[in-house]
Amino acid sequence: MLEEWGREVANLLVVLQLPLDVALEEISYYRNIIGEIIKEEAKAETFTFDAFYQVISRFNLVVDKAVHWVSKSYMTDFANKIQSARYAIDELSIPVVRITKEIGVIPLVGDLDTNRAQILMENALQHGSEYKLNWLIIDLYAVPIIDTMVADQIFKVIGALRLLGIQVVLSGIRAEIAQTMVNLGLDLADITTFSSLHQAVEYVNQAD
Repeated sequence: MLEEWGREVANLLVVLQLPLDVALEEISYYRNIIGEIIKEEAKAETFTFDAFYQVISRFNLVVDKAVHWVSKSYMTDFANKIQSARYAIDELSIPVVRITKEIGVIPLVGDLDTNRAQILMENALQHGSEYKLNWLIIDLYAVPIIDTMVADQIFKVIGALRLLGIQVVLSGIRAEIAQTMVNLGLDLADITTFSSLHQAVEYVNQAD
């Protein structure tokens, strides 16, 4: 019962966007109030010290368990909400922008970790197929670091898109990115690349 109550209270706190200490302060308040009631009842019933200690210890154990379940449930709910929000933000930060009927652009911004790389794959495949694109430009200008992991994820996206019949062009290849790719020994022979997005758009428009 305490566990279920703790989950309900924690869920309400998260929904109302209230801090955990609000619930803990309330529990502490009722601990004191009920503790006073127990003391007065013990006096009225002339409890022995041992009997009173046993009752108050049992009562405090119950309250401590209530605090435990509220805190644990709150942290779980809060972490899940943060994770959902982070996923939504990441998904919005990797949009597929349709610039013509058959051409789309994905302007990547920030570090591309494993989680964002997965979202890149999902968005590229989903929207590429949904929009019936022939070309998709992946712009890397605002990606600060290109390492082996990032390059591998991009190549996987390119490979998956090609299976759908979508040609991929990379743009925003800065000098430092080009040097990094060369140092990593990456083979870009069959991938069309440009230093700027407008060059890539011009190329795709002519090719299309």
